[in-house]
Amino acid sequence: MEETNSPEVKYDDNQIRTLMENKLPEMTRYMKFIGTFTLIVGIVYCVTIIGAIFGIPMYFMGRRLRESADFYLKYRRSNSGQDLYNAIEKQTRAFFIQYVFTIIGLVFMGLYLIIMIILLVSGVFWN
Repeated sequence: MEETNSPEVKYDDNQIRTLMENKLPEMTRYMKFIGTFTLIVGIVYCVTIIGAIFGIPMYFMGRRLRESADFYLKYRRSNSGQDLYNAIEKQTRAFFIQYVFTIIGLVFMGLYLIIMIILLVSGVFWN
């Protein structure tokens, strides 16, 4: 990882609480929307057997995002460390699923490019 040369900003507890009070509702609203959208797309993908391969993980990713948003809101009300832990843990699970999808997508894209280059070089597209 690269180290940045920007000066470190120090916050006291009151500033952090204010930041959490202002930004958590906004962030949870976005998380719930993205979670709901991902959940619905996952359900639609599950209509076919092949689509279920992608739909089931998408469903769980959307569900984890929504659960994480709920725990962030609970943390905002209760200030409980356990609620914050649960929120971060659920969010981490959702991002892990997305991470795996991204890696798989990059592998497929690389394979597609290799196949296209082989087909171009072999003259399959030349009539």
